[in-house]
Amino acid sequence: MKRIFSALALFSVVAFVAACAGQPYVHKSGEFNRASSGFGQTEKDISNLTICYNSSSTTPQQVNKMAIEECAAFNKTAKFVGQEYNVCPLTTPIAAKFNCLGSGNFVGSDGQAVPGGTLMNYDGIEFRY
Repeated sequence: MKRIFSALALFSVVAFVAACAGQPYVHKSGEFNRASSGFGQTEKDISNLTICYNSSSTTPQQVNKMAIEECAAFNKTAKFVGQEYNVCPLTTPIAAKFNCLGSGNFVGSDGQAVPGGTLMNYDGIEFRY
């Protein structure tokens, strides 16, 4: 009887956590820390980005799209760096880490989020865009 109760309790906890799988969001470290220097202020520049998500309710394409949009707000491009499991809460346990690259200067770009002056490689021929 004790074994059945334990199994039922475990199943209930797993089902509850799975049902509460949150939507992906941009994690801002110290966002609610009133002692931080940037508390309550909008960011003027960004070089690193963390997106918290749950793999059961979010696709990698959604996470990548969020990163591209967030970095694009600062005229930068997103580059995936890796994942961590010790940053985000239990309902969105995976932290996708990105670097936002570029100088923020898109003068001379073709509008496809490629900053002017970016080193490109086309069929083995390197050139500056």
